[in-house]
Amino acid sequence: MRTTTLTLPGFRGRLLTPGAPGYDRARRVRNARADRRPALIARCTDADDVIAVLAHARSRGLPVAIRGGGVNVAGWGTCDDGVVVDLGGMKRIDIDPLARTAVAEPGVTWGEFDAATQEYGLAVPGPRNTDVGIAGHTLGGGVGDLSRQYGLTSDNVTFFDLVTADGRHLRADAETHPDLFWALRGGGGNFGVVTRFGFRLHPVNGVVAGAIVHPAAQAPTVLRTARDWLADAPDAASLVALLWTAPPLPFIPEHLHFERCAVLIPSWFGPPEQADEVLAPLRHGPARPVADGITHLPYTAYQRLLPSPPDVTRQHVYNRGEFLTDLTDTTLDRILGHWETAGPNFSVVLGALGGAIARTPAGPTAFAHRGARWFVELCAQWYGDADSPEHLAPARSAWQDLQDVTEGPYVNLLPDPEPHWVRAAYSDATYARLARVKATWDPDNLFRFNANIPPLTAASTAKENDR
Repeated sequence: MRTTTLTLPGFRGRLLTPGAPGYDRARRVRNARADRRPALIARCTDADDVIAVLAHARSRGLPVAIRGGGVNVAGWGTCDDGVVVDLGGMKRIDIDPLARTAVAEPGVTWGEFDAATQEYGLAVPGPRNTDVGIAGHTLGGGVGDLSRQYGLTSDNVTFFDLVTADGRHLRADAETHPDLFWALRGGGGNFGVVTRFGFRLHPVNGVVAGAIVHPAAQAPTVLRTARDWLADAPDAASLVALLWTAPPLPFIPEHLHFERCAVLIPSWFGPPEQADEVLAPLRHGPARPVADGITHLPYTAYQRLLPSPPDVTRQHVYNRGEFLTDLTDTTLDRILGHWETAGPNFSVVLGALGGAIARTPAGPTAFAHRGARWFVELCAQWYGDADSPEHLAPARSAWQDLQDVTEGPYVNLLPDPEPHWVRAAYSDATYARLARVKATWDPDNLFRFNANIPPLTAASTAKENDR
């Protein structure tokens, strides 16, 4: 039943306008800092609904925001006084276990996707946060623990079905619209509304993984041990390191609840009988852990190891990700210094890259950081004042202090929307090509609530040629 008298020709989903029951809940995304009030929220059921709502927005000159999972840290899944194309209800997943392929709609979360593919012992590289939607993560490149074996999420896409800015519904793959296919694998939501993703799947039958917990004083030794281990680790091994104020999770000893500590979460996707040998340097290194939870887990249980925080709709978030070629002692000391002097709401996540990511040539996709060995996420999460300097300043100063060593920011974790930071996420050649593709498929920049790449105009082309 509709909650508003507004109707759109050809639209079969649900429409919500300000004042309608459910509107206030529907307008919120998983970052309370993005507190915006769209003129219309269109909960789509299929591609025809997307076509209808885009036609409505174009005819009235309304801004358009696209929402899949709604967890982007910049809050791009909503806007003021515009139209939110809400894809969260589009959750169909079709799996062909013999061909090892899956087709999924953009409202699917990684928790839902992994549960479906693991019924057949299959998976695709994805994030550890099960509440993240598949759409935004994939379009921004997509880094996960399986990436050292099987590449980025976007490396494993076989096709995109999408609705373009002018209302066409088409497929982009390696043979049809190859430039668009290239741009969608790393260029974010700049080029259309994806209504179906085709994925190539891989066999994943559990993982040996868990949390190795250390007190804060051991953090410098722990991170150096992890860095040195990764240099020679097989592709089937991966790692995440956390510097945080520990919540009361089952794997954290009680005396460290709400205390600062360093946690290594290694994973081994190879033969289980080899896990002890591969993970030994992390488990029995120079720093003795206070807890070691390494065990054999179903992949879905591993993905739920770090639950989402409570009451995410009231939580303010400022998380920025940077790609690093290496973790030198100097870089580690900088990161540790920021963590040690910041408040309890500041944390650091370090993720292992390399392996298959680095072996894939840079040209076939728009992802620009194949040479990075590490990913660092600098996080501030708090309640209260949305623009609290106490919480924002440590996170901002931390990433600014890394600008002389970073390869660039990660578009999926870029809360700073200034054009020069979006441009820094790509090489010059990749950015210029993305701008040309944008000019072909979205010349009026309808899709601009994202890490935006404006279309390359004739004037811009002349300026580029003069460089």
